[in-house]
Amino acid sequence: MENEVKIPEEKLKIILYSRERFFREGFAKITVDEIAFELGISKSTLYKYFPNKDTLIHESVLSVAHEVMSRVKLILDSDSNAIEKFRGMIVILTKNMIRFSEKFMRDMQINTPHIWEKIDGIRKVVMFDNISLIIKQGQKEKLFINYPPELIIGIFMGALRNVVNPDFLLHNRFSIEEAAKTGFVILINGILTEKGKKVYNKLKF
Repeated sequence: MENEVKIPEEKLKIILYSRERFFREGFAKITVDEIAFELGISKSTLYKYFPNKDTLIHESVLSVAHEVMSRVKLILDSDSNAIEKFRGMIVILTKNMIRFSEKFMRDMQINTPHIWEKIDGIRKVVMFDNISLIIKQGQKEKLFINYPPELIIGIFMGALRNVVNPDFLLHNRFSIEEAAKTGFVILINGILTEKGKKVYNKLKF
């Protein structure tokens, strides 16, 4: 992406290793010193980039958000129709969310709700803008019913925030993949035109 600040290789190595451990095992019982030892670096080197574990958790999660944004941009810039773009965004979201274990989701909910809220805020802004473009494209293509885009987005974002979040998933025992895919099917079927339904039925989700 243009104007993107390049992350020092040493820092990136720490982020990539840490986030995979956090996503797989949760982070409540993992110490920063432990990560430094496992990476074979000094504590001072790790603390140079991350003064505390909270910062490391935040940047680990944020790095995934930036990767998602880059992939979403590729979809938006493609020549695909609006339904394919819509589906592509949900696939990207789902593939990234299923990387998060229940332990990680629980730790986010209990120990760092402020980080989850910030990430949710980023997701809201990025997804809102992009979905708006896709809906408007779909209406021009006569694939989506001409409902007010703001209303469609509001319903979609409200459902996304309430379904793909730690509290709902942990208490209802849905997998992230199941919640995202089923939510997509329910929502998109409510805005498809007859032409849109024919295009949608030819796709495999």
